[in-house]
Amino acid sequence: SRFLLVGACRDDEMGHDHPIWHMVSTVRNLGMKAMIVKTSLLDKTTMNAMISDILCLSPRVTRSLSDIVHHKTKGNPLFFSRLMISLNKEGVVQFSLSRRRWVWDEEKILSRKVPDDVAKLLTGAICQLSPDVQAGLCALSCFGASVDVSIVEILERYLDLQLKSSLEVAVKECFLDKINGRYTFSHDRVQEATYNMMSTKERAMRHSQYGVAIYSDAIQSGRTDELLFTAMDQINLGGPTFIMDPEQRALIAGLNLQAGKKAMDVSDFLSASSFFDYGMSFLKEDLWRTRYDLTLALFDNAARCSYAIGDHEKVKALSEQVLTSAGSFSDKLNVMYYTVSALCDASLLDKAIQKSVWVLSMLGEDLHQATSRENTLVLIEETRATLRDQGDDDLLHYKQMTDSSKIMAMKFLSRLVITLVMARPADIPLVTLKMVQLSLAHGMSPISAVGFVYFGSILASIGHIDEGCRFVKLAKNLVQRFGGREVAGEVIAIATQTIGFVDPIQSTLDFHMEGYKVALEAGDTRSASMNFFFYCNYVLWTGSKSISFAKSKYEEFCRFMKQHNVVAMLLIAGTRTMDKLIDGNVTQSEPPSNTPTIEFLEEKNPFAAKMRHFQNMFIHFMFRDYEAMEYSTKNYFECKLETWTHFFIAASQTFICGLVLFWMHRRTNNDVWLHTGNKLKGVLKGWTNSSEWNFLHKFHLLEAEEHFCCGRYSEAKVSYDKAIFLSKEHKFINDEALACELAGYFAYETGEETAALDYLARAHENYNKWGAVAKSKNIYEFIQSIFQNNPNLDQKALISSLQSGLGHAANVDTTGPSSQNARKRDFPPTTVE
Repeated sequence: SRFLLVGACRDDEMGHDHPIWHMVSTVRNLGMKAMIVKTSLLDKTTMNAMISDILCLSPRVTRSLSDIVHHKTKGNPLFFSRLMISLNKEGVVQFSLSRRRWVWDEEKILSRKVPDDVAKLLTGAICQLSPDVQAGLCALSCFGASVDVSIVEILERYLDLQLKSSLEVAVKECFLDKINGRYTFSHDRVQEATYNMMSTKERAMRHSQYGVAIYSDAIQSGRTDELLFTAMDQINLGGPTFIMDPEQRALIAGLNLQAGKKAMDVSDFLSASSFFDYGMSFLKEDLWRTRYDLTLALFDNAARCSYAIGDHEKVKALSEQVLTSAGSFSDKLNVMYYTVSALCDASLLDKAIQKSVWVLSMLGEDLHQATSRENTLVLIEETRATLRDQGDDDLLHYKQMTDSSKIMAMKFLSRLVITLVMARPADIPLVTLKMVQLSLAHGMSPISAVGFVYFGSILASIGHIDEGCRFVKLAKNLVQRFGGREVAGEVIAIATQTIGFVDPIQSTLDFHMEGYKVALEAGDTRSASMNFFFYCNYVLWTGSKSISFAKSKYEEFCRFMKQHNVVAMLLIAGTRTMDKLIDGNVTQSEPPSNTPTIEFLEEKNPFAAKMRHFQNMFIHFMFRDYEAMEYSTKNYFECKLETWTHFFIAASQTFICGLVLFWMHRRTNNDVWLHTGNKLKGVLKGWTNSSEWNFLHKFHLLEAEEHFCCGRYSEAKVSYDKAIFLSKEHKFINDEALACELAGYFAYETGEETAALDYLARAHENYNKWGAVAKSKNIYEFIQSIFQNNPNLDQKALISSLQSGLGHAANVDTTGPSSQNARKRDFPPTTVE
């Protein structure tokens, strides 16, 4: 039940963006202790205590020695360690049998020249070793900080070296440790000093020799899978200089391709990218002419890895070479696919769409624009009718797609549909239906799951939620059936969003984290970011975790986006909302410095623009800034995006927009706002048919606000209380706090100050529990204004009802804004007599 992790690092080698600092911040946000012990250079007292302990003498006796040693080493622990060993070897510090204690010659120590840095000291110490031991250490340093004994034995067999005996001497001399069958340098500076003793040419020659030896042993012993990475690391570090035979170079390039694919299988895309790069370096200038298939495979896989690690510039460079040198259109498709993916991530959505549509047309799959929503609905109904006769078992055991051009078309369609979500959602059905139709006509492929999951989402969005759930579940089963590792993350993301309209939303949180991990393992950064984004939204809008936790996850999400250059998703991060709720400040997640401005990207990404306006609207609504809220609301509704996908974030937007519009109606008496608010209330009412747990409390709160607008006070109070009760029962603490707050405003506006104080105290308590500190303070300030401007209120009678959420309410400040000003600032004037 308890776990202690201790780590060590050099803080001068890590900037503020280093992952370790983010890890510490995340751990602290989760409520766990993270202590940073900053170690400095040893002071004289500490060094004297160490020397006293080493020599088993009183600190008083060793003080003169420790003063000299501290002066020589400046308190550097490694310097100190090596100097003491060196002084002992030279006999300057030695054990006296006659005196039965350690003795030293202070004059010799004072006169001894000590190098200026640790590297020179270590180099000098290593040079005092025998040539055989030095050679052994140099061999070992080529493998980094440590190496398995079995590798040393391979080098002994194939290169006729005597290494183990020399390394055992190095162990005794404290340059190495031997633990669990591995030789490990006692300090990384020792490895660096040893490695730097060799010339660049000697290092390259050793790396090549060692790599060839290890690979030869791997072939003979049948341990290729086990030793391939080690062998290729050494050969690659040696480089092509010592490999003159073109056939050998081609062999090594092929082995790098094999190693890279193996690295991709374990989701190590950074190492895989390096293997592919090295593979290209071993081929000559005419690589496309003499080794076409090998070269194309290296470039295709390098492009995939570059996309996975967020190196879009490299994707572009690789793509340009393939487009120039590849012999056929089909050979260019893989790099074009990753180019489109990179354009989408960079929020260059129009370019991504244009390129995808062009490729699809070249593959014989033309897409037509929908003329109207009615026509699109007709096409959807036709596909529904076709699938109605197909059972889930029939579809799961359908024939398999074998036409390579159709498979590639499905890949481009899957990338196109996720791009359309942000740029042209009205066209999503056309692409989705195309994927379903291709699957039915030519057979199922792993990509077919993407078509069916979006088809299910579309059906749910037009009211067929049960049928939509059928197809999203079918999509997940198709992934299992056809091994769709590359699309599993996207399928999980869209399926979970649809299922969230049926199952309790809190129960679906872990599905998105599963989708995030699955997508990362496949190198699908867009689907990984989509799952991460949905997870963060669920955490925020369900109130299932503290808002501080939600903020920490959003910050982690933003770091991931920047690391992988997924600008499109970074634009919709919601850290601004949480900053405002927690401490009253607002920040904006900026895209990386090498990307266009936010305004430009939002112009090209309507979904991001609409999300930004919604966040502004929500912030201003929560802090009762009517004018700013009205401005953001109008901007939000001006973003005309006809969406066909069923994302749970739409439920949050429908709910908040309804509350905003009812407030705007009370402020302006404009029936347009009331009518639109009623339409949104009706949408929520429809969703309660599939999940009362997720939506009934939201519906009752909108119902209460509508009653308030229309002067039906008794009905409003009943609906407010229902919303509060159900929010609590269904564990939406954020919605419970909001329902209490709005009920408090209703009671205050209708002259029920005592009831208002009770509701507001409960709102204050729940906002505190959620962690919305600034919002809680905002509520408290309004409660203060009620007391300040209503001297006839019996404060003692209210204390008991306020203690749970506002223990200090009885000691309110007697100064502050007048009641009239408070109402003008925080609330719209009611239209009710």
